Amino acid sequence: MGIAALIITNIGWIFQIYETLVKKTRNISIFLPLAYIIAPALFGLDSLLKGDILWAGLDWVTSILALVVFIALVTRKKAA
Repeated sequence: MGIAALIITNIGWIFQIYETLVKKTRNISIFLPLAYIIAPALFGLDSLLKGDILWAGLDWVTSILALVVFIALVTRKKAA
């Protein structure tokens, strides 16, 4: 599960690099925060299955924080 989380994180960064270098924008790709929601949740599940409750909780807190950022990005208003 840890490998899948790392792959998802890398995919999010690939989309962000494309957004920055190819499209030449300063926008945050929507896939980057999505990757940072899914990846810590998978890391947390992996930690929980290994019996490490502290790291599982920390990973899930990280996932929740990334979800808050994702919601803020989706609902923000564009500056005129």
